[in-house]
Amino acid sequence: MDRNRTMRWIAACAAGLVTSLLAGCNGPRPTDQSIAYGNHYLEYEKWQEAADEFKPVLEHSPGNWRAEYGYGVAMTNLGDLPAARSALERANARMPSNMDVVFALAQVMYAQKDYSQLYQLLQGSASEFSSQAAYLKLADYAMELKDNDTALMALQGAITIDDGFSVDRSTEPYLRMAQLQEQIGNRDEAVRRLRQAYAIQPLDPRVIAALEAQGMQPGPGTALSPEA
Repeated sequence: MDRNRTMRWIAACAAGLVTSLLAGCNGPRPTDQSIAYGNHYLEYEKWQEAADEFKPVLEHSPGNWRAEYGYGVAMTNLGDLPAARSALERANARMPSNMDVVFALAQVMYAQKDYSQLYQLLQGSASEFSSQAAYLKLADYAMELKDNDTALMALQGAITIDDGFSVDRSTEPYLRMAQLQEQIGNRDEAVRRLRQAYAIQPLDPRVIAALEAQGMQPGPGTALSPEA
């Protein structure tokens, strides 16, 4: 157990001990303590123990999105997808901008083969919250499903919102776009995206390796503006 985890666990236990003493050790565990314990169990992939901590919170403090999220993650890993989805949908309704919740719900939808809802969830989150991460996650699922059109759309969305002002410009969407363009036979477009990635971060070893794989030796004339 690393030091940070140990300190969090000690703090949760200490808080719980004080609260329990003041309450006379009667009744359910306090909400904050149950969530702290549940999150601890999630860290160590003790799914049933986590579910057992979160479930009473759902019963006694309905509307707590952290408990809904934690319970949903636990139930996903325990294989109860309907219960997981129900909890995660409630968490998402309360905290739609939290990408941890969105991605956990997307994972359940993918496991249930509910691809239309999966696409709708991720595309909506990406658009509403200008989330590059949501666009990239959508691209990942689309590529897994061999849906090149959706993957291209998602990657273009990630590139479009990555303007270098609202977020730090990243080579990631350009690299993924280059990979996909190469797969579908568009080598010229793949090289263009790699050159744009090189302009963003010329020291990125993944970009250098990808350019060299295309027979190019990166140098001063390689970089291409992301706006080009």
